[in-house]
Amino acid sequence: MNRPTKHLSFLLTISLILIISHAISPTLGTNLYEIVCNDAGKDNDRCLKLLESNPQIISAKDYPTLCKLILQMAIQKGIEGQNELKKLIEKYPSSKAIKDCATVDYNELVNSFSSSLREIVEDPDSANYDAKVAGDGPQTCESDLVDEKIVNDPSISTLNNEMYFLSTIAFLATSHLNE
Repeated sequence: MNRPTKHLSFLLTISLILIISHAISPTLGTNLYEIVCNDAGKDNDRCLKLLESNPQIISAKDYPTLCKLILQMAIQKGIEGQNELKKLIEKYPSSKAIKDCATVDYNELVNSFSSSLREIVEDPDSANYDAKVAGDGPQTCESDLVDEKIVNDPSISTLNNEMYFLSTIAFLATSHLNE
């Protein structure tokens, strides 16, 4: 091999090492869930607190697994929230907003999270979209409650806020599926 070829080969090797190390370095020493929470910006601490409550989530080694665990958490919390809303129908029997929240809005929430979960491997873009639109249910519920002037039950607003936040976190996580 002549000298210019050796130099070119050496430079190519060094360039590849630098490119690869630059691509990997932002994630070295950082767990996947922490990367997702960093994406949450000002809600980083809230995200960490939520996700660190699940040992499986903090030990996830790839994004499909992380997304699956986050979406399973979201579905479970969505169903629990929906059951609480159904109990509130008895407290507010004349409220169309609460009835719609407990049925239509939270059915859409759980269905969107479930669709996202099914699509993680086959269609990551749809999984990402469905994770995002899952937040529409709690937003619609909250808007309907305000329109109906049901503001004296903060538990509903807290639930809607938590579920919307879970939708945001699921969206941020599924955004990494195509990496």
